[in-house]
Amino acid sequence: MKAEGNSMDIRKFEDIIDLRDNQKLIPIFTLNSLLMPGEKMLMRVFEPRYKQMLDDVVIDDLCYGHVMSNPTLTMLNGWSTPFDIGTLVKVEKMEEQGTNILYDAVGRERFRIISLIEPSLPPEDFGSIFPSVSELEEDYLEEDPHGKLYSRALIEILPPLRGEVGLKKWENLLILWEHYIKQIIDLTGMNEEIKLHIGDMKEIFSNPVEESVWALASMIIDTQEGQVSCLKAEFVKEIVSIIESNLQMKMKRISIFREGNE
Repeated sequence: MKAEGNSMDIRKFEDIIDLRDNQKLIPIFTLNSLLMPGEKMLMRVFEPRYKQMLDDVVIDDLCYGHVMSNPTLTMLNGWSTPFDIGTLVKVEKMEEQGTNILYDAVGRERFRIISLIEPSLPPEDFGSIFPSVSELEEDYLEEDPHGKLYSRALIEILPPLRGEVGLKKWENLLILWEHYIKQIIDLTGMNEEIKLHIGDMKEIFSNPVEESVWALASMIIDTQEGQVSCLKAEFVKEIVSIIESNLQMKMKRISIFREGNE
């Protein structure tokens, strides 16, 4: 079955068998932005569904999928349906703080969603006091013994980026990035000493390998369209082109802002 306007199948857990070598069945964490490979994000979890998810992945040292909500798609048993692209996440430095769980989400390989498995329960407003995971499990385990509070997905792992970017092209991109940083400093009145460290920042990205490309993309690309396009890219040059166009767009906005305030 497919949801309206959605190319991803919606299937039951028991119907997913015989996974291929590049396929996995994973929990997914649906948020309002994507995570790039190699990027690190501090996460705070308080909802029972994601506490259950963390229990499941941490016990067996597994990854979950970081995906982004797609508002144009129909809901998944009342929950947001994601774009069909995402990043595997490794959980690191997890700790409890009261009723919250804090951890570092570290991006790994990219993936494409083939099929989705709905959460067993629809969303419910619990106010400020959430029930425990075990209390919610009692509401569905008898009828759905393989069910979960969180969404799951059958995915295929995407291969590394292909091709390479020329050193001159990459150096020009870093120069553009440097100009953008200096414009932000001038516009906001940030500490001028930051300019002294720009050379050090550029040195970190001096070699245009895939790791550097993803790291730069994570710092610059903040639009939904840009993030999705990056994760769907097949070639390194596609990411570089997206970074360049995003920098140019940001610098144009700064120029328009300045003109309007002269």
